Amino acid sequence: MRRSYLGMGFLSLIAGLLMLFSPEAWTKVVVMLLGIAAIVNGLFNLLYVRRVYDDAYFRRSIVIRGLLSVVVGLVAVILPLALAAAVWTVMVYVLAAYLLVSALLELFATIRLRSSGVDTRPYYGEIVGSIILAVVLFVIPAQVGVLLVRIFGGLLVLSGVGLFVWQWRNRGVEYYVHRKMTD
Repeated sequence: MRRSYLGMGFLSLIAGLLMLFSPEAWTKVVVMLLGIAAIVNGLFNLLYVRRVYDDAYFRRSIVIRGLLSVVVGLVAVILPLALAAAVWTVMVYVLAAYLLVSALLELFATIRLRSSGVDTRPYYGEIVGSIILAVVLFVIPAQVGVLLVRIFGGLLVLSGVGLFVWQWRNRGVEYYVHRKMTD
């Protein structure tokens, strides 16, 4: 049995159970993780990305995006820890709005980069990902969001159990293949 698959199955099972039985806590964890990611992304933009292209408009948009990322990320991590649960809902909407603004700023910066001949394909995934996350965050605070989190949690539980069963059923096959290859 491969330990990596067992580990993935265990993590899927735990995450799925948390999503099933405590969707509000799961949402809080996701918001905090997105806040940490926004801080890291903002610092990366401020320290490295703004130097990629020597254009005043590009640099300005990257600096605005970087500062916005750091501020929203800090607010997403610190403020909800200090205040009541109502702040979580507000913070989710603020984070979603930030992701939309960030996607637009990155689209502008990508268009500027493309005009200079730089390959911009890697940036489109981040733009689309930001828009998808924003839409998901706009849905999460509602009851529909809790239902979606629980459904996704159930799917994770099933995938975790499926990985365990698959590893159990194929435990002898891996040994047999390994032995045949070494002979």
